[in-house]
Amino acid sequence: MDRRRFYERINLFVYDNRESALRFINRLSWLFWIAGVAIVTYFQGFSHQIYGYTLLLWAFWRVLDFFILRFVLRMFLSLSLKQFLRDSRTEKWIVLLLLFDHLFYWISGINFFTGVLPFIDIGIYFGFLQLLFGFLLFAEIGTLVFESSKLKLNPALLLALSFIFLIVAGALFLHLPEMTITGRISWIDAFFTSTSASCVTGLSVLNTGSEFTFKGQMVILVLIFIGGLNMLTIATFIGSLYHKTGSLHAAGVIKGFLDSDQSANLHAILRNVILYAVVIQVFGVILIFFSWGNGYPFNNVSDRLYYSVFHAISAFNNAGFSLFTDGFYDDSLRYNYTLHLSVALLIIVGGIGFLVLQDVFAFNNRMERKTQSWKKLLVNTRLVLYVTLILLIGGTVMFMLFEYRNTLNEHSFSGKLVTAFFQSVTTRTAGFNTVDFSSISGPTLLVCLLLMFVGASPGSTGGGIKTTTIAVAFKAAWANLRGREHVEFFQRNIPWAYVNKTYAVLISAFSLLLLFTLLMAGIERDFPLRDIVFEVVSAFGTVGLSMGITPDLSDGGKLILIFAMYVGRIGSLTLGLALTRKILYTKYRYPDTRLMIG
Repeated sequence: MDRRRFYERINLFVYDNRESALRFINRLSWLFWIAGVAIVTYFQGFSHQIYGYTLLLWAFWRVLDFFILRFVLRMFLSLSLKQFLRDSRTEKWIVLLLLFDHLFYWISGINFFTGVLPFIDIGIYFGFLQLLFGFLLFAEIGTLVFESSKLKLNPALLLALSFIFLIVAGALFLHLPEMTITGRISWIDAFFTSTSASCVTGLSVLNTGSEFTFKGQMVILVLIFIGGLNMLTIATFIGSLYHKTGSLHAAGVIKGFLDSDQSANLHAILRNVILYAVVIQVFGVILIFFSWGNGYPFNNVSDRLYYSVFHAISAFNNAGFSLFTDGFYDDSLRYNYTLHLSVALLIIVGGIGFLVLQDVFAFNNRMERKTQSWKKLLVNTRLVLYVTLILLIGGTVMFMLFEYRNTLNEHSFSGKLVTAFFQSVTTRTAGFNTVDFSSISGPTLLVCLLLMFVGASPGSTGGGIKTTTIAVAFKAAWANLRGREHVEFFQRNIPWAYVNKTYAVLISAFSLLLLFTLLMAGIERDFPLRDIVFEVVSAFGTVGLSMGITPDLSDGGKLILIFAMYVGRIGSLTLGLALTRKILYTKYRYPDTRLMIG
């Protein structure tokens, strides 16, 4: 038999058996995914001796060996080797790195990373392997998103399920003994903390800085980062590194989450979102690092850097989690106005939305506006910027007027101005505080409730009904009062489909807030209605500010706030679309009728 016929038989064998073989490999993969997650969970969540450590590392390497073998088998079963290697370029480098580590050990008898590189110990090495495993896992999830049309799940339901998955996974990790100082946390508190971090809210039943270990704080930080960007966005971005093109369904999921109808391809959207998020948060770490001053006594530079990273990520994602017992109201930070302005800047940037950032700062867009005078910012961008500016200035002025002789009394005039501005920023879904909110006056409380209800902008890390929603609602009402038939912004007409969606968001949000408040008032009879309303609106707007009653709530009250945070993060309209069946459009309509309104 000549070589050509031999290769032909191999190709025929591969072609005839590849589908069943790939199906078997994919099913087997889930067992090793579960095994890998179980090993990581046990390693991070429980204390163990050195022999247990070595055994875990050995078992984890066997899991990685399977994925090396899986890559080789998939490569063998591919119809085009060049196409497979081109599409799997990222996974290819990970597999080559793992193979290099294996070969070096077999040849020399020592591990390259721990034996040759003295600055890497076995703990860092194990952590690096877990990072590679996590990257592969997210890529697998991203691949599922690309193929999500096969699951027949609408984008709204997929988004809702992704946050449930993240919340449950976070709660399971936070319940492990190594995550808290005492080694014990109730399931309801674990779920509450996980929901608050995943939905970037910031309400806490346990003090993050004093009751969680470093591992627990890192879990919270990861949940904030993933929840702020959305797990589907991150997973699909990693999955897009394995696919040159994505399905229209996957593009619809991401564009739906970002509230985008742009025609840009999925890769461009994901690349810009991840790029802006990473660059801004790195800039935020540097800014906060040099803003601490000498007020807070850090033990060393590492502590100062860690605190900077934690608060930069928390601020940009509008999460509101802090490592200080009293937040930025801490005695050593209360008058650090440079720090307050740095954090406020990160909150604003994270809250205006990724597509707005792209429209304003993208190089191509800036060059087009520079060379083409008629080219302007998108209507959505201009509307977001105008409404954000109005809310920031209005909130600052109102807080100054109502709190000048109250919570701002201890500050200088410039300090009053910065503190009032910070509260105007933080009430719109961020949740940090530089004043005692349990002492604010009644008028200030109403202003805060309004700002928390409006929240951030579409496609951002924040919650609330969004700035564009409130703008369209007011504009539509004004157009109606003036007898105008159309709603217009910047000489552009707003279709009635968007106006109707605005009213749907407002009515569903008001209805849910009323329902949550009634349930809370019925369960938590020991707290005044003022505190309950503030807590519910803070949870629904994913703000995180509190009157101080959160840790003392009953399990029933915590469950209500958990659901309020979840609905507030994914959006009440998204939840409704996720729970309803596919909309059927008909070509007929019933006759018009007259109705008395007002």
